[in-house]
Amino acid sequence: MIKKILSSLIVLSIFSTSILFADMIVPASALPNQAVTFIKKIYPSAQIWKVERDGRKFDVELSNGASIDFLTNGDWVNIDGDYNGVPFSVLPQAVANTVKKTYPQAMMVSVEKEWGNYKIKLNNMMEMFISSNGQLMGQQFDD
Repeated sequence: MIKKILSSLIVLSIFSTSILFADMIVPASALPNQAVTFIKKIYPSAQIWKVERDGRKFDVELSNGASIDFLTNGDWVNIDGDYNGVPFSVLPQAVANTVKKTYPQAMMVSVEKEWGNYKIKLNNMMEMFISSNGQLMGQQFDD
């Protein structure tokens, strides 16, 4: 009898723990205002299709295929533009200029902020690492 109760408690605790750490779908109205404003500015014709919250960030999927990760304060940390690309307007001007100068024909397909720097993947299979002041810190072929 005690073994059954103990095993039931273990199963219940595992189940409840998995619920706590699972992504939850939330309404778009749960997004911080800063995130909504950013989406309207960067992708004005896109609609918000799905918003998931995992406690410390929001994962937003848009009707144009793009997905954006936001912190709970509304700052974006990752943008995956899918096949439509990521507009240069998401970057500081110095960073955008470095990308355009280095690969003028390439399109950005994803951008990630990392400790104030940017990791940018291009449609020519290159991955660039650029400081917030526009200095190219490295690049590699991303296969």
